[in-house]
Amino acid sequence: MSLPERSPGRRSSAPETPAIVRPGKNCWQVDRAPRFACIQDAADYFRLVRQALLDARHSVFILGWDIQATLDLVPGHTGEIPSRLDHLLAFIVRRRPRLRCDVLIWDHAALYTLERDPLTRWRLGWRMPRGVRFGFDDHHPVGGSHHQKIVVVDDALAFCGGIDLTGHRWDTPAHRVDEPDRCTSLGGAYGPYHEVQAMVDGPAAARLGALARDRWRALGEKTRPPLHTIPAPWPADVEPDLRDVDVAIARTMPPSEREPDVRECERLFVDAIAGARESIYIESQYFTHEDLGQALAKQLREADGPEVVVVVPKECHGWLERQTMGALREGVCRHLVASDRHGRLRLVYPAASQRANVDTFVHSKVMVVDDRFVRIGSANVSRRSAGVDTECDLAVEVGPAARDRAGVRRIRARLLGEHLGLDAPETERALAAAGSMRALIDQRQDLDRTLRLLTVSDDNEPPPETVRVVADPGEPIQFASALGAFVPPLDVRSSPGVLRLSLPAVATAVAIAVVVRLLAPADAPSLAALLSTVSTAPASLAAAVGVFLVFHVLLLPLALLAVVAGVALGGLPGAAVALAGSWMASAIGYGAGRGLGASLVGRLVSRRSSRAVRQLSTHGRTGIALLRLTSMASAAAVHLINGAGRTPFGPYLSGSMHGLTPVMVSLALLGGLVRRAILVPSVAHWAMAGGTALLLAGAAGGLRTVLLMRQFSPSVSRQRQRAEFG
Repeated sequence: MSLPERSPGRRSSAPETPAIVRPGKNCWQVDRAPRFACIQDAADYFRLVRQALLDARHSVFILGWDIQATLDLVPGHTGEIPSRLDHLLAFIVRRRPRLRCDVLIWDHAALYTLERDPLTRWRLGWRMPRGVRFGFDDHHPVGGSHHQKIVVVDDALAFCGGIDLTGHRWDTPAHRVDEPDRCTSLGGAYGPYHEVQAMVDGPAAARLGALARDRWRALGEKTRPPLHTIPAPWPADVEPDLRDVDVAIARTMPPSEREPDVRECERLFVDAIAGARESIYIESQYFTHEDLGQALAKQLREADGPEVVVVVPKECHGWLERQTMGALREGVCRHLVASDRHGRLRLVYPAASQRANVDTFVHSKVMVVDDRFVRIGSANVSRRSAGVDTECDLAVEVGPAARDRAGVRRIRARLLGEHLGLDAPETERALAAAGSMRALIDQRQDLDRTLRLLTVSDDNEPPPETVRVVADPGEPIQFASALGAFVPPLDVRSSPGVLRLSLPAVATAVAIAVVVRLLAPADAPSLAALLSTVSTAPASLAAAVGVFLVFHVLLLPLALLAVVAGVALGGLPGAAVALAGSWMASAIGYGAGRGLGASLVGRLVSRRSSRAVRQLSTHGRTGIALLRLTSMASAAAVHLINGAGRTPFGPYLSGSMHGLTPVMVSLALLGGLVRRAILVPSVAHWAMAGGTALLLAGAAGGLRTVLLMRQFSPSVSRQRQRAEFG
C-alpha cells in the first residue's frame, strides 16, 4: 500500500472558530482513521498490545524510550501462549516465519543506567530468532532522548501516546491503594500510576508505520519490511471513541546534520490554546514551558476566555528534580495564578486516597479543547519536548457533527472521571449539573478520591538560568551523530561543526545526570550521613577499585563510575580509584576482545561504535586517546574492538591512559565538589560544583580541538601516523 502525500481534512469549523490543525504548520500529515480510541492506563494498553502482536501477520514496529524484556503484559496470565514480552516476540515470529518484528529503543544516557535492564540487548537481540531485530538508537542530540512511544502492527493498527513497554507503568483506572499486580520486576511495590495511549487503524496507522521506518533509515538501515496493510485487527472489546476522523501526526525532531528541526508539537500546543473557546483540559507529567504558560495566561486574562484545568503530579520525583523541574513548574504555575483574574483556572493533582495520603502519579500527555479537539502523545508541556527530544502526538479535530462532538466529550469525561472516582456517564451528568469542570472539581474536594488543588508557592524568586539549561533545555547542545559524519573522512576541514562538540560537554551532562540519579532516592541529610562514614584507607581504596571494575563489567559507563567515585570518596581519592579502575578495565577489556574474536565482538558492538573505533584506531595512540576523549564509542566498544582487531597492546594502553586520565580526574574532582555540597549543603557549594563543571568543559573542549587539529591536519604524514604504533 502506498500512502498519499496528505489526506485532506474534513473539518468544517464555523468562521469564528478557525481550524486548529494545519498540515505543514503544526503537524506532519493528516490521515484518515476509521476508528480512534483513547486507552487509559497500562493494564488495558499492555493487554491490547499483546492481542495485536498475536494477530500480526507481516510486520511489527516498536519505538520506545525504554523497554523491559521481562515485562509481563498480562499479570497473572496462565496458558501456553506467553505474556512476557521477550517470550511473546519469540513466539510470534516462530509461529509465522515471514513476520518481521523491529524494536528500536533510545540508547539511554548514563542517568538511567542503574534503572535499565543491562541484559536487554541479550534478551531482545542476541537470544531472539532471526525475525526479531532489536536496536539502540543513538542518533540524538547531546542531552536529548528518543521519547516516542509507538507500536504499529501490519501497518493497520497502531498505538501512540505516553506509555512505554517497560516496568513501573502497569496500573488500572481504579488506581487502588493496594494493588498486588502493581509491582516491579524485583517484586517491589509502587504507587498508582496514570497513563494514556491512543489506538488508531487504517491510513493513520500506516503513516505511523512510515514514521517507524524513517527512524530505522536514519540509522542507515534500508531493509525494513515494505509498507502494506491487511484488514485491521481492531479488538472486539474496544468501542471506538471516534469513527471516520482525520488524525494529525505532530512531531518534535531536533536538528541533525542533514535536516532542520521540527517543532510541530510546540506549534500545535500554541494553536490549540489560542483556538479554545470554552475549555482547555491538560494532563502532563511536566509543566515547565513558559511560552505555553504565557499562552494559557493570555486566555485566562480574557473576560470571556475558556476555563483551564491542568492535571499534573503532586510533585516531581526525587530531591534534585524537585529543585529543578519542580522549581520551573512553580514559576509557570505562579504566573498562571496571577493571571487568573476571573477564577477559571484549576491546577490539580489526583489523589487516589486522601485518607491514606496516596497520590496518583501522572505520566500521561493529553489535551482536550472544547468538544472539538483531542490530543494524545508523548510530548510534555516542557521545553525539551518542544525542541530536544523526539516526540510524536496524535490529534483529532472534529467538525460540527453531533456524533463526533459527543465522542470528544466522552473522552474528556472518562479522563476527568477516572481522577474523581466516576465513570464517564456519571461524569457527564455531574458536569451538566455543575456547569463546568472547575465547579465539579470544587464540589468534590473533600472526597477520598478526587482532584486536589495544587499548592503554588508565593516565592517569586525564579530558578537560575543554569537550572533551565541543564534540566529543561529548549534547544539541543549539538547533534551527537555529527561525529559519525566526521569519522569516515577524518578531515576536520570538512566538518567544522564537530569541533564544537566536545567530550567535556558530554562529561558534564553525564556528571549532572549521575548526581540526579544518586540523590533522587534519598534526601540530602541521610545521604550526607552515609557519605561521612566512607573510609579512604588504602585497603578501602583497593576494594573500591575492585567494585569499580565489577560495575564496569556490568556495563556501567566509566564516566558515571568516575563521578560516583568522587562523590563517595572525595575528589583526590576518587580520582585515584577512577584512574586505576579505568586503566585496569582497558587492559581486561582488551584481553576479552582478543579472546572473543572479531566475529562475536562484531555482534556485540553497534555499527556506529565499530566504525568510529576502526577509523580512529588506525591513528595509533593518539587516535585511541581521541576515542576516549570524544566518547565516539563506549569504553567497552573501544576495549573489545581493539582487542579483537589485535591493535598493538602498547600503543593501545598508552592511548587509553592518555585519553582517560583527564576525563577520569575531571569527573572525579567534580564528584568531590558534589560530595562537599551534599555534606555541607549551600547554594554556594552547588554553584561551585556547577561552575567548575562548566570550566572543565571549556578547558577540555579547547584541548580536544587542538588535538584534533594537530593530529588530523593535512600536513600530518602517513609515516607519522604509522610511527604512532611505536
